[in-house]
Amino acid sequence: MSSTDPLIATVAVPADPAYLTICRHALAGAAASLDIPDEQLDDLKLLLSEACSNAIVHGYEGREGGTIEVEFRTPPGEVEVTVNDRGSGFPGGRVPDELGLGLSLLQRLSSRYRIDPARHGGGAAVTFARTLTH
Repeated sequence: MSSTDPLIATVAVPADPAYLTICRHALAGAAASLDIPDEQLDDLKLLLSEACSNAIVHGYEGREGGTIEVEFRTPPGEVEVTVNDRGSGFPGGRVPDELGLGLSLLQRLSSRYRIDPARHGGGAAVTFARTLTH
């Protein structure tokens, strides 16, 4: 997963569940020019919702005023999404051994993923990609 792949959109929203719809609409808009089946787009929206929800609930737990930034990229034959926050990161700076619902879905529905549990400067990043099949 590389930040050198073409960036097609970036959206930054407050770390508030009310803004999840904006993130999903941004994904649909970013993918509009791609030939992506509805089922795959729905899977990507679900993964995006889970990653953003985890950033809100875990990254900014007990804090107000955080931001989530979402990047959409198009490596050849894929859609790649990165969710960044500047919250507290994962406890202990590592991904837990037992995965919750969001990370389990990430394993099951993405073609590949990467989790940066403790970003330099604070927070965490979750990147996932889905290979486009027709």
